[in-house]
Amino acid sequence: MGDLLRRILEEHQGQFVSGREIGSRLGMSRAAVWKRVQSLRRRGFGIEGARGAGYRLIASPDVIEEADLISRLARPSFWKSILLLPVTDSTNRRAAELAEKGAPHGTVVCADAQTAGRGRFGRRWESPPGLNLYVSLLLRPPMEPLLAPQLTLVTAIALAKAAESASGIPADLKWPNDLYLGDRKAAGILAEMSADQDRLRHVVIGAGLNVNADLADFPEELRKTATSLRLQAGRSFRRVEVLAFFLDAFAECFDEFLSGGFAALYPEWKRRSFLDGRRVVFRYRDKDIEGTVMGVDENGALLFRRLGSQHTERLHSGEIISFAR
Repeated sequence: MGDLLRRILEEHQGQFVSGREIGSRLGMSRAAVWKRVQSLRRRGFGIEGARGAGYRLIASPDVIEEADLISRLARPSFWKSILLLPVTDSTNRRAAELAEKGAPHGTVVCADAQTAGRGRFGRRWESPPGLNLYVSLLLRPPMEPLLAPQLTLVTAIALAKAAESASGIPADLKWPNDLYLGDRKAAGILAEMSADQDRLRHVVIGAGLNVNADLADFPEELRKTATSLRLQAGRSFRRVEVLAFFLDAFAECFDEFLSGGFAALYPEWKRRSFLDGRRVVFRYRDKDIEGTVMGVDENGALLFRRLGSQHTERLHSGEIISFAR
């Protein structure tokens, strides 16, 4: 009931809602409404009460709570377990530990902060508390290990849909795992799998999305290349809302992927792929190669043409380290 009361107050953000109206919607007395208000206040919500006017929400803590998250999901049954942590070293590491202990497909691990967040190739992912999303998904998909890398692209599409739904700002995708807003990076994805020779045991996909970070929250070396939803939109966001958008978008994209392969999602990637036709430097096996991105094919491979060549290569691994802006 406390979360339903919060939703009612959020619907009328900054405006008074009478105790009678709240009680009618919740099916309780005004005295019971007052008790629910007190409970929310103890959780850090700023709620003003005025005799004859009712209650209004003036401040909310940006804390992700399980009941609130589940209430926002359009497809809560897809997610079998949700673990919300105040701090952890790495959500990917925690999800992998849970996988080895038998945690089910559809497990979510989300932390308010990470002390050892990781990106691709062992890079550090900055994870300050109270600002952004750090979430890992544990999946046990019925597919061959060779297809598992495509899940990185599936996750990127879902993350782009979530960012767009929350902010209204178009999101761009950089193969294979980065999300850009404008010409700056706002999110990254790290997928790690465990497999036998011919059987995929599990995949852990971690996503870090900058939600409410300001430039001062980034290390000096990232301030010219990183951004957040807040910086792009000029307003702050409730992280639980963004997370709900992402989980719903992923459930939808994952089902499409299982039924039709990456080809089913290819149009969603293609319209957001902002490097097509651009000159880039591609790093493959510690060698830097200059060339042009020709696109991504329906299997998720990068189409790349080396400088001076007329031949288009299909690349399945590597990294675009720089591009013409």
